[in-house]
Amino acid sequence: MEKEREILPLGSICVVEGNNKKVMIIARALAVKVRDKTYYFDYGASLYPEGMIGDSVIYFNQDNIAEIIHEGYKDEENKEMEMNITKWIDQCPFPKGDPLNLK
Repeated sequence: MEKEREILPLGSICVVEGNNKKVMIIARALAVKVRDKTYYFDYGASLYPEGMIGDSVIYFNQDNIAEIIHEGYKDEENKEMEMNITKWIDQCPFPKGDPLNLK
């Protein structure tokens, strides 16, 4: 049986490997078109405390997180959403994206 996947809630603040700037998670389980191919990423984030700058979103995966500073709000609706996200990821037709290879 696969190890249970941790999915951070929206509003979580973390630091991504290779960076010292905090980011806030604003989206989860995203399908993103990069050049002519679609990939999925675990998270989309904005800079913290700056917030969104234009339409720029920072894409990364759970294994890119170096440090979790703060976990966002969790309730029963979030738990249900986490189950839906896990199902989507398990059935996702897209390969997992590499945030270091986006350009």
